[in-house]
Amino acid sequence: MCGILGFVERPGREGAPAALRFAAAVATLKHRGPDAQTHWREDRVLLGHTRLAIIELSELGAQPMHSADGRHVITYNGEVYNFRELVASEKLAGLRSGSDTEVVLRLIESQGVAAFAKLNGMFAFAVLDRQKRKLWLVRDRLGIKPLYFSGNEDGLAFASEIKAIHALRGSRPQCETSALHEWLYYGNPLGGHTLHRGVEQLLPGYYLELDLDSFNYTKRAYWSLAEQAQRAPRVTLDPPTLIGETRRLLEQAVRRQLVADVPVGLFLSGGIDSSALAAFATRHYGRRLSTYSAGFDFQRGEGELPKARRVAAHFNTAHHEIHIAGGDVGALIERLVHHHDMPFADAANIPLALMAGNISAHTKVVLQGDGGDELFGGYSRYFSLGRYLPLRGAALLLQWPQRLTPRSAFHFRARRYLRALAAPRLSASMALLLTSEDPSLEPEAIFMPALRAQVERSDAFARHAEVLQEFTGQDRLNQMSFMDLMITLPDTFLEKVDRATMAASLEVRVPFLDHDLVDFVASLPGEKKMPGGRQKWLLKAALEGIVPAEVLQGPKAGLEVPYGSWLQGALRPLFSDHLATFSRQHPGVLDVDQVRRLFAASGAGGKDDSYMLWKVLNLMIWSNNSHVEFAG
Repeated sequence: MCGILGFVERPGREGAPAALRFAAAVATLKHRGPDAQTHWREDRVLLGHTRLAIIELSELGAQPMHSADGRHVITYNGEVYNFRELVASEKLAGLRSGSDTEVVLRLIESQGVAAFAKLNGMFAFAVLDRQKRKLWLVRDRLGIKPLYFSGNEDGLAFASEIKAIHALRGSRPQCETSALHEWLYYGNPLGGHTLHRGVEQLLPGYYLELDLDSFNYTKRAYWSLAEQAQRAPRVTLDPPTLIGETRRLLEQAVRRQLVADVPVGLFLSGGIDSSALAAFATRHYGRRLSTYSAGFDFQRGEGELPKARRVAAHFNTAHHEIHIAGGDVGALIERLVHHHDMPFADAANIPLALMAGNISAHTKVVLQGDGGDELFGGYSRYFSLGRYLPLRGAALLLQWPQRLTPRSAFHFRARRYLRALAAPRLSASMALLLTSEDPSLEPEAIFMPALRAQVERSDAFARHAEVLQEFTGQDRLNQMSFMDLMITLPDTFLEKVDRATMAASLEVRVPFLDHDLVDFVASLPGEKKMPGGRQKWLLKAALEGIVPAEVLQGPKAGLEVPYGSWLQGALRPLFSDHLATFSRQHPGVLDVDQVRRLFAASGAGGKDDSYMLWKVLNLMIWSNNSHVEFAG
């Protein structure tokens, strides 16, 4: 796991100042790869790399890496888990190392862009073909690893994190106001959007091809979830066959992702997903597996520690319980905003960062259960979407009586739920079930009128409509699952995991997103995965007799981060200080009076605006600490 940075000078712009800043820009990614920092230049191409050595620890795994004939050069972030399988199936002889990077390079050397679809793993890389004078940027299928790019009059820059692009250019961030509408609703922009003007994120499953001479580039998909879902559905497979194949593919995914030249551990919550990983990892690891669970001083009681403890005992893991005090949570939030390069509102990054920081000194790799809920239908909103038409009819009828009920916190939650189901488009309903904001209550009112008008010109639900269009022939359960796999996972959850853990130089692997498993489950009708709307039925059935029954039958739980209480207590001075600074520097952005009204009313028993205030705090920290410009 590593950090990558690159810059290609535009023809006629050789000697651009960015080249002089390259080494310093690579250093901004040191946390992603503390083991080595290197860079390479030829003609108009600069490639940089920071290395976290996981596979092939010797210098033979160093990057940027050249092919044997010198034609191809790669800078690569990630892991390809099937690299040993590819050596055999593609008859790759004469390898100089045990590195998966060399296997990727050799495969591209012989097959070009066709090689991308053969890689099973998490990755973001750039590879230069010096003969064809082309550069390819490639991102993994589900967006586990980040890859940003930005073109201007000097050339094309790309990096694992946006901060490196700004360091390369010597530029200050300019806020992309068109992306603020999505951020307002979901806490982060979606798809290829970022809050940095002129900076895009390459979509999952895509590659960008740049012609060095014409300087034209194109973006193409090498894998599509829609194509996997549109294959002949396996409706004829009987339940025992479906269950057995699901079990086989998940076990295969875990076995693949245990490959490393350093110890591999597991984040164990005691829930279904992490317990499944523990079950299969202990079968195939070859040594005693280390598992990690954390208790935090801001959670009620012991949380999931007792359940994780029992699962660890069941599978005889070397279990470690970490008791973590939040300490100066304000300083931690500011560090996380720095690592995200944007105001990022999923507060679960806080406990994840604390846990990563506590184990990274002695562990470089852990498995984690992300993706299980999205793939197998683990969210309660899937029940609502599975019965969309009757529930929508009821929601339309109940909207008017709702206006007469007392203005309690429950009233506002119920109102938001009903308005989400009553939205005029299915895609908007799906989007609104993912946010705590209610359009009828005008969340855009936190902005001053001129900026609000700009923000409202963009459609906060456009990405959901775009994705849903790809799955018009699918049943409702699959539509929501695929929406989560293409939007919620890469843009929120995987972004959170990457930044919070790589900030501590810790690699996290997610076996549920192995593409063989994803391809198989995506080809099944929703009713085969969630018969009668039963959440995660297929996964639970596949784990019977493997994972303890108390885990499979237990309630879904999670750690709630008490940011609302923090805002009214420990974080109140931080919020006030940042609001004063922000309003002084950017008087035309936030409606300060509206923000203060929300702050005063929050927690008073009516509508809870803690999440909106949390987003505002993150926005102000980003702007104040990174000297962001808000242009019209």
